[in-house]
Amino acid sequence: MRPFARFYFIAVVIALSLISCAKKPGQALFGKWQEQDGREVIEFMKNGSFQGTMIWDLRNTPLDISGTYTSKGDLIDQKVENPGSLTPMTWKVTFSGSDQLTIVYQQGGTLKLDGSTLENRRVKQ
Repeated sequence: MRPFARFYFIAVVIALSLISCAKKPGQALFGKWQEQDGREVIEFMKNGSFQGTMIWDLRNTPLDISGTYTSKGDLIDQKVENPGSLTPMTWKVTFSGSDQLTIVYQQGGTLKLDGSTLENRRVKQ
């Protein structure tokens, strides 16, 4: 094998290895996020579950929620299992660096108005 061809082959193998080891899109979501200007907290676990506290009504009543989620690109589909009376939610998320998360409620379910946003910071643990 020629020296240039050998170098090219090694560079391609290294590039493919780095790509396969890179974080998957959903991995940036893993962890605990807290609303910047409020009390809401949500944590996304690697096993596809979530838990947190969201504001329920105009009286600012906190509500503990939990369930499962799937992510596809920048959309997160959530099935709320606790409390059982809530409808599923779809959120669009964008990241600013590794510590800022903006949620835009596409289908806010029972808790949030569609189109409203929430700014969150990653909770350091």
